[in-house]
Amino acid sequence: MGVRRKSRRKIVCGGKAYVWYVLAGDRDYWTHYYLNDWETVFLHIVSEDKSLVLTIPLSAPEPYAVSKGRVFQGKPSSGRWECYLLPFGIPRAVTPRFVAEVIAWAEGTDSNKRSETQDWGGDLQY
Repeated sequence: MGVRRKSRRKIVCGGKAYVWYVLAGDRDYWTHYYLNDWETVFLHIVSEDKSLVLTIPLSAPEPYAVSKGRVFQGKPSSGRWECYLLPFGIPRAVTPRFVAEVIAWAEGTDSNKRSETQDWGGDLQY
Protein backbone atom coordinates (compact mmCIF):
# COMPACT_ATOMS: atom_id res chain seq x y z
CA MET A 1 0.00 0.00 0.00
CA GLY A 2 1.36 3.41 -0.97
CA VAL A 3 1.51 6.66 0.95
CA ARG A 4 -1.50 9.00 0.87
CA ARG A 5 -0.66 12.07 -1.21
CA LYS A 6 -3.86 14.11 -1.01
CA SER A 7 -3.18 17.51 0.64
CA ARG A 8 0.50 16.62 0.99
CA ARG A 9 3.61 17.78 -0.84
CA LYS A 10 5.91 15.55 -2.83
CA ILE A 11 9.69 15.96 -2.99
CA VAL A 12 12.36 13.94 -4.76
CA CYS A 13 15.80 13.69 -3.11
CA GLY A 14 18.58 11.48 -4.40
CA GLY A 15 16.26 9.88 -6.95
CA LYS A 16 13.84 8.74 -4.24
CA ALA A 17 10.31 10.14 -3.77
CA TYR A 18 9.02 11.39 -0.42
CA VAL A 19 5.80 12.92 0.85
CA TRP A 20 5.84 15.62 3.52
CA TYR A 21 3.26 17.67 5.41
CA VAL A 22 2.87 19.79 8.53
CA LEU A 23 0.09 18.93 10.96
CA ALA A 24 -0.82 20.48 14.29
CA GLY A 25 -2.09 18.14 17.00
CA ASP A 26 -2.00 14.91 15.01
CA ARG A 27 -5.10 13.07 16.17
CA ASP A 28 -3.57 9.63 15.65
CA TYR A 29 -1.27 9.85 18.65
CA TRP A 30 -0.88 13.46 19.78
CA THR A 31 -3.96 15.57 20.39
CA HIS A 32 -3.20 19.19 21.34
CA TYR A 33 -0.89 18.64 24.27
CA TYR A 34 0.78 21.64 25.83
CA LEU A 35 4.07 21.75 27.68
CA ASN A 36 5.94 24.89 28.69
CA ASP A 37 3.60 27.09 26.60
CA TRP A 38 4.32 25.47 23.23
CA GLU A 39 1.77 23.71 21.08
CA THR A 40 2.90 20.64 19.22
CA VAL A 41 3.07 21.15 15.46
CA PHE A 42 4.74 18.32 13.56
CA LEU A 43 6.57 17.92 10.28
CA HIS A 44 5.98 14.44 8.86
CA ILE A 45 8.23 12.97 6.16
CA VAL A 46 7.50 9.56 4.61
CA SER A 47 9.34 7.81 1.80
CA GLU A 48 7.12 6.21 -0.84
CA ASP A 49 8.33 2.73 0.16
CA LYS A 50 7.80 3.65 3.86
CA SER A 51 11.37 2.71 4.78
CA LEU A 52 11.95 6.23 6.17
CA VAL A 53 9.22 7.67 8.39
CA LEU A 54 10.10 10.80 10.40
CA THR A 55 8.13 13.03 12.73
CA ILE A 56 9.70 16.30 13.89
CA PRO A 57 8.04 18.58 16.46
CA LEU A 58 8.63 22.07 15.10
CA SER A 59 8.17 23.93 18.38
CA ALA A 60 10.25 21.72 20.66
CA PRO A 61 12.68 23.49 22.99
CA GLU A 62 15.46 21.17 21.75
CA PRO A 63 15.09 20.05 18.09
CA TYR A 64 14.79 16.30 17.59
CA ALA A 65 13.29 13.78 15.19
CA VAL A 66 11.40 10.56 15.85
CA SER A 67 12.24 7.79 13.40
CA LYS A 68 9.45 5.28 12.91
CA GLY A 69 10.71 3.59 9.74
CA ARG A 70 12.81 0.53 8.99
CA VAL A 71 16.02 2.43 8.13
CA PHE A 72 17.79 5.49 9.54
CA GLN A 73 21.09 6.88 8.22
CA GLY A 74 21.66 3.79 6.10
CA LYS A 75 21.31 1.34 8.99
CA PRO A 76 18.35 -0.87 9.91
CA SER A 77 16.43 0.49 12.88
CA SER A 78 15.17 -1.46 15.87
CA GLY A 79 11.53 -1.35 14.79
CA ARG A 80 10.61 0.95 17.68
CA TRP A 81 10.29 4.70 17.69
CA GLU A 82 13.75 6.15 18.12
CA CYS A 83 14.55 9.79 18.98
CA TYR A 84 17.53 11.58 17.41
CA LEU A 85 18.77 15.06 18.16
CA LEU A 86 18.87 17.23 15.06
CA PRO A 87 22.36 18.57 14.26
CA PHE A 88 20.80 21.80 12.97
CA GLY A 89 18.07 24.20 14.03
CA ILE A 90 14.49 24.36 12.82
CA PRO A 91 13.55 27.45 10.78
CA ARG A 92 10.44 29.52 11.45
CA ALA A 93 8.86 28.35 8.18
CA VAL A 94 9.18 24.85 6.74
CA THR A 95 10.44 24.99 3.16
CA PRO A 96 11.28 22.29 0.61
CA ARG A 97 14.96 23.15 1.12
CA PHE A 98 14.69 22.38 4.86
CA VAL A 99 12.80 19.14 4.13
CA ALA A 100 15.54 18.12 1.67
CA GLU A 101 18.18 18.86 4.34
CA VAL A 102 16.34 16.67 6.86
CA ILE A 103 16.01 13.87 4.31
CA ALA A 104 19.74 14.02 3.45
CA TRP A 105 20.55 13.84 7.17
CA ALA A 106 18.13 10.98 7.84
CA GLU A 107 19.25 8.96 4.82
CA GLY A 108 22.89 9.38 5.83
CA THR A 109 23.94 11.07 2.59
CA ASP A 110 25.22 14.10 4.53
CA SER A 111 28.22 12.51 6.29
CA ASN A 112 29.03 15.71 8.19
CA LYS A 113 25.81 15.48 10.16
CA ARG A 114 25.64 12.10 11.85
CA SER A 115 23.39 11.57 14.83
CA GLU A 116 23.18 9.06 17.61
CA THR A 117 20.06 7.83 19.37
CA GLN A 118 18.95 10.09 22.18
CA ASP A 119 17.80 8.12 25.23
CA TRP A 120 14.83 9.99 26.64
CA GLY A 121 14.23 7.48 29.43
CA GLY A 122 10.56 7.20 28.57
CA ASP A 123 9.79 10.62 30.07
CA LEU A 124 9.29 12.47 26.80
CA GLN A 125 6.04 14.43 26.90
CA TYR A 126 4.32 16.72 24.45
